[in-house]
Amino acid sequence: MLNFSISEIRKYFKPVTFRRNILNNFLFVLSFLAAVFIPDFVIAKFCKIPIHIEWLFFFGILGFSLLLSFTNRIVFLAFLTVIFIMQVIQLHFVVYFGEAINAENIMNIVREYNDIFDLAYLKQVWFVLPLLLICYALPIWIFLQKKLCKIRMIWIILFYLAAHKPYRAYTESKGIWYFQPSITRPTLKNSISTFSYFFFQYYPKGYSRTNIEYQPYSVKKKISQTENILLVFGESLYANHLPMYGYGRNTFPKMKRRMADNLNYKKSLAVSSGIATATSTLLFFNVIREPANIGEIKSQTANLFKLAKEAGFNTYYFSNQESRLTMGIGTKYIDEIVANDTNPVLFARYKDEGLIELLKEVDFSKGKNFIVLHMRSPHLPYENRYKGREEEFEKFKPAAESRDRYEYSVNTYDNALLYTDYVIDKMIETFKLKAYESKNSIYVTADHGQLFNYQGLWGHNNLLIEQGKVPLFVEKNTKNILPPVISHYQIGKLIAEDLGFVIENPNEENNSYYLHGNNIDFPYDFIKYEINPEGKISELFKENTGNIAKGK
Repeated sequence: MLNFSISEIRKYFKPVTFRRNILNNFLFVLSFLAAVFIPDFVIAKFCKIPIHIEWLFFFGILGFSLLLSFTNRIVFLAFLTVIFIMQVIQLHFVVYFGEAINAENIMNIVREYNDIFDLAYLKQVWFVLPLLLICYALPIWIFLQKKLCKIRMIWIILFYLAAHKPYRAYTESKGIWYFQPSITRPTLKNSISTFSYFFFQYYPKGYSRTNIEYQPYSVKKKISQTENILLVFGESLYANHLPMYGYGRNTFPKMKRRMADNLNYKKSLAVSSGIATATSTLLFFNVIREPANIGEIKSQTANLFKLAKEAGFNTYYFSNQESRLTMGIGTKYIDEIVANDTNPVLFARYKDEGLIELLKEVDFSKGKNFIVLHMRSPHLPYENRYKGREEEFEKFKPAAESRDRYEYSVNTYDNALLYTDYVIDKMIETFKLKAYESKNSIYVTADHGQLFNYQGLWGHNNLLIEQGKVPLFVEKNTKNILPPVISHYQIGKLIAEDLGFVIENPNEENNSYYLHGNNIDFPYDFIKYEINPEGKISELFKENTGNIAKGK
């Protein structure tokens, strides 16, 4: 048993007079919080950047600043210097480009030094540095000029906390998407993630995006009478587990009934762009066909949100996914973004039905609308999608009675599909009520499929055509003819036509498309496949973008 005397304990702590000094510590904490969050508030309000407060992060910064107030000058100035420099770079980038900086763009600061410090650029961001200097001057003054309570060894805890993200980056215990920024997140949260990845993974290993040169896309306008578009973007929605595609269980009864009652609904078997949500989402909304076509990802020539804004649509992206998945999808063209980490209370209470609550708030009297609802169900763990509502949705053998992994997985997944069908039906019903007597289009598809012991594989992130099989349901007031099998890329072109544009891609080859691997920032594997007129999918070959870029 360990025994410590008061004198021994005091070896580790400076004597403090709490009555006199502790209030200064709390004053410092308030000033530090202001320095971190006031710039976000100013930029969100005056630059129309959709930055949200994340309360978990807010309280994390509150706790960190309290610990920081107890440390010494050297540690304090070291932390403040790093934070200030990161924020100077981050906020300048956000204000000018309308999106958060990523690792590649940090590298471009060095590569394109002359362009970045050009007067034309500085004119757009002149207020950022003065704003930061004013905000950070107060906590620095309080710390250096006021008497604060001190604890000698507190710096150990501070460095331990600060090392979390760099450690994750250095050890590669998390993939690149864990460090992806989001324009809706607090800027300091983005900075911590991005700079950790840059200094402890990206720069040391000499990463650079694998870019294959293609001919540029172009768009031309066409006549479209569509006034409102609803796109329901599902998650892990495997077409082969839906009754419309021959599955024996009626896992989508409401959607099946809608299609039977309304001949305007058409369906196709779709093949997603990628095998993971981040990849698929980025490629889908930029309408990208070719592997490593970084030029088009950057230019966003065919980006659906960009086209929607050019056509006069109000744009909405409501997602029960993390906000970092919005990276690269065209956030500067989206009028309103809500994700499950920007409004955690809503989604904790309603789950995917929170998307319906957000849809109800859209004002359809203000003109045309392009609305994307990105779901979470039926993602793993499947039973969590309908947890607490087993009486409604656990129609297939209860999980507790399932005897092996396959039976358990299939039953819980199919029950989660029943919940997904219920939510999609409510989404469509709400949309139709709000867009009553308008010329509308509805699209339902998903980011990727899900495997159940297919060739011994489970879940997703497996580069197989089977992994990409997702549904497509479409209802339009105009002519609606779909091929039996369709790629994500082709779906994007259909939506673009509803928005009033034809996408022209000189790189297209008859009936051939690509299923992209899990990490499109660096060399990745992909499958090239062909769809014949009868809907047969044939895999042509599998390759790596790095080999093509090197001419192998």
